[in-house]
Amino acid sequence: MRQKPGKNDLYELLAEGSAEGSKPIAAALLQTLGDPRFDNLRGILLDELHLIPGGVVLEVGCGPGILLDRLYERVTEDGSIHGLDINPHFIEVAERRAQLLNITNSTYSTGDCHELPYRNEMFDAVVAEKLLMHVAPLAPVLEEMKRVLVPGGRLAVTDYDPYTIMAAGPDPAVTARIMGSAARVYASPMASRETAHICREVGFEVESVRGYLQVFEDPNIPTVAGVPEVWSDHAAAGRQVEPGTARRWLSMVQLAGREGRFMIAIPYVITVAVKPMDG
Repeated sequence: MRQKPGKNDLYELLAEGSAEGSKPIAAALLQTLGDPRFDNLRGILLDELHLIPGGVVLEVGCGPGILLDRLYERVTEDGSIHGLDINPHFIEVAERRAQLLNITNSTYSTGDCHELPYRNEMFDAVVAEKLLMHVAPLAPVLEEMKRVLVPGGRLAVTDYDPYTIMAAGPDPAVTARIMGSAARVYASPMASRETAHICREVGFEVESVRGYLQVFEDPNIPTVAGVPEVWSDHAAAGRQVEPGTARRWLSMVQLAGREGRFMIAIPYVITVAVKPMDG
């Protein structure tokens, strides 16, 4: 049996489960549509691709097709949109979204980003939102992205840094311990810090690295409701804090919400790279 090309974290386990298990995650991702915090981040990311009508673009780790309509706005009906995700249940949702939006020039496939099922120099641009933190090692993934790009093709990726998330309510030192433990569930929790360096290692020219901060002050909006609970569960699973500590941290975050002091800030890093013309 061929050895797996790389490591994927909880999303691979999710993909191996039932569609029912994937539905809540897909729904949570779709709830980010229309949230200005995510819209702004995605707008910055997609603007960096420099797409034009007729362009051919690949989204790696596409989930349920979150970027579909915004990619279509840029490449129009003259271009083509491709999406890849390890989770076949997400791909089914993405295909349904394309049908609902009447976008006929999109193709979604199930596959592992360590071995992209596309020919060399097929795409004008490659984009990935919150993918790299979930896979390891990173170099083969970025090498594959470079392989499928045309010379001069553009790559734009973003991940958040779990170690520097801020949550109002608990002692900052406790939050740091919780998030440090929660980060252990990710395959590459340092991805946001390492992507630019690894891009250079595999032969990309790094054009820019910039930060983006998402700030949430309402604990009841769909895009943040339940997030502290997930982090608390992940922290307990990471085994660097006691389950009781994770529960107490969550209680303090929830109390801050009831008292009108709720705030979560999540730092993202956007890395933009170009495949050299001789590469």
